[in-house]
Amino acid sequence: MIVNLVPVTRDNWQACCALSLPAEQQDFVASNLYSIAEAQFYPTMQVRALINQSSTLVGLAVYGISPNTGQYRVARLMIDQAFQGQGYGRAAMQAILAEVAALGDVDQVWLSYREHNHAARNLYQSLGFQEQSCDPAGRIVAMYSLVAQD
Repeated sequence: MIVNLVPVTRDNWQACCALSLPAEQQDFVASNLYSIAEAQFYPTMQVRALINQSSTLVGLAVYGISPNTGQYRVARLMIDQAFQGQGYGRAAMQAILAEVAALGDVDQVWLSYREHNHAARNLYQSLGFQEQSCDPAGRIVAMYSLVAQD
């Protein structure tokens, strides 16, 4: 499974905003419209449309250097409800981690998720993210090390 990370542009932002989550996942991640708008104010954050091998839009990701902590973080990962459970979340995270590793100057990638988001927790743990703490909003904070383990 391959997911390509492409910039959100004038040509695809509305399609990105039309992606949706099932009702029970609505509180897991901010809307794509909010994510796209918010990222305009943080030049260190990248907003990427997630495109599959058939050139179909399957999700959205926001990642980069957090203006609050200075850490590299995945702020949002959203897979449209029609494409969930097909490996796109894993492929997207692998693509993000590969892109970050290629930068060469990042040792860790951080993210957070709601405790009751079991699919996210299972995905991130299976990729090697280690839970560290809870943030002030009660989300689990996890870290992925890009440094080779001996």
